[in-house]
Amino acid sequence: MAKIQVVTAMTLDGFLPETAGTLVSWIRNDRRGIPLWRERCSAFILPHSILDLLCEKDNREESFTYLAEIIEPESVELLHGLSLYDLVDELVVYLLPFSAGQGTSVLKTFRPQYWQLHKTTSFSNGICRLIYRKSCKK
Repeated sequence: MAKIQVVTAMTLDGFLPETAGTLVSWIRNDRRGIPLWRERCSAFILPHSILDLLCEKDNREESFTYLAEIIEPESVELLHGLSLYDLVDELVVYLLPFSAGQGTSVLKTFRPQYWQLHKTTSFSNGICRLIYRKSCKK
């Protein structure tokens, strides 16, 4: 069965960052940011394609990885749908070193679930990358 991976960026208080910042530009363009995951994935998940994904996922090999990028306010609904159907296997979070105080919340889209921290990486610009995998704990 294929793996579904979500990559997102959020501020310390759980909001999508404004798109015009230097740190957001780093996440979008640096080879250690989103381009790393794009290069490794087998296919992208687009908004409004969850039903297709439900039909295809079980027929794919274990090495097949679907990628959902949650970096725009419009993509948060995709995350909500993936979470609602319990489809996310791995969550990659780029945590930015500031608070927004308002905006589009990433955290409110998740249903309650346990995650296992798999790996952390910190970068010189203050961004931390956290990789979580679905936990079997209920």
